[in-house]
Amino acid sequence: MIHNKALINLYSQEKLNDTLIYFYSLWKKRYLRTVENVSTQMEYLFYSLDQPTANNAVTVSEAMGYAAVIFPLMSRFDVDAKNHFIRTYNYIKNYPSVYNKNLMAWQQIKTPDGKIVNAEEKTDSATDGDMDISYGLLLAHKLWGKNDKISYKDEAIKRINDLLDSCVDKTDYIITLGDWVQGIPNSTFKNVTRSSDFMMHHLIEFGKANPAKTAQLRKVMDRINSIINDQLMRESKDTGLMPDFFIKSGDKYIAPKKKVLESSHDGDYFTNSCRTPWRYSMDILFNNYKVTKQMNTLNNWIRKTTSQAAKNIKSGYYIANGTPGSSFGTSDNLAFIAPFLVASLTEPGNDQWTLDIWKVLMEKPIEKCTFYENTLKLMAMIIATGNWFSPSSTEYVMKNRSQYNIHI
Repeated sequence: MIHNKALINLYSQEKLNDTLIYFYSLWKKRYLRTVENVSTQMEYLFYSLDQPTANNAVTVSEAMGYAAVIFPLMSRFDVDAKNHFIRTYNYIKNYPSVYNKNLMAWQQIKTPDGKIVNAEEKTDSATDGDMDISYGLLLAHKLWGKNDKISYKDEAIKRINDLLDSCVDKTDYIITLGDWVQGIPNSTFKNVTRSSDFMMHHLIEFGKANPAKTAQLRKVMDRINSIINDQLMRESKDTGLMPDFFIKSGDKYIAPKKKVLESSHDGDYFTNSCRTPWRYSMDILFNNYKVTKQMNTLNNWIRKTTSQAAKNIKSGYYIANGTPGSSFGTSDNLAFIAPFLVASLTEPGNDQWTLDIWKVLMEKPIEKCTFYENTLKLMAMIIATGNWFSPSSTEYVMKNRSQYNIHI
């Protein structure tokens, strides 16, 4: 059950829905783009709008995964959302990974003549995007599966199976960074995993949709729990923070004291793991799992370290490369603030904290944020307003559809 009574009591459900719809409309107008001059209708999220790249990138599989989840969830309000989902999924299918056709190539760029192509001739996958894409297909199946030409569930099962085949190590059952880890001979990343890919709620839903893979999924989830619990016995015992990446050391997975893939803060709480307060809350909120020691520790620590002022949340905290829990980031980054809104909902007693985070999120204009900030904000808003549902939910009803039957 989501403890969002504080928000409802202060704003009312109708007002929360209106606020969500308004921000979603701004987000969609700002980032959703149509692929021009193609026979199949395709759309994508222009993730580099706020931060242009040297190679003229237009989107990545991570962004398309967010699209695959957001549009089914928002279809209650937006009558165009289903078409957006279909067109973004057409885009996803049009850019497969070089190693696995049922996974998406991680990045596309626009050429000087206006064509959208994979960033490299041999572009591979990134695991998080494909996990969200598969989850989004399960949401689509729940909403439209019985009355549609697209077999959303079959598409989801294909992708789930190939995720498990191509992006799970068969010895340690860690989630790897992408299909390229297996695809590249003698890859040095076979013993690296990313904490933000520990999407337990997704894995639970994958097992419900595809019981034949339950045993393998259980091994993956057991490994995730083992890695998190081990980390809670080391540098994260007082904070609950998870590092961007874990690397294997002996028979354990630890936070690295060096750059592994992206930056010198790969062993700290940074731009990947800032999503973990959201990701790790989902099984508690939607699968009725007990509040974990990690989430309880994290909630208590962040409230204490910020003096219960959400504006004091920083965009980076040390784990392995400095005093654990001390900050090296700046304030006012919603990608680091929004996920704590979701975490606050996992336990009672956080009402004032929840309200303060919501207030901070609402105060920063969309034009002042990056795509990452705005999208994590939107995800958190959908959950906090009570408008997220799980693919296996038996309680979800398309409530008051006529009230919001609008084009956005």
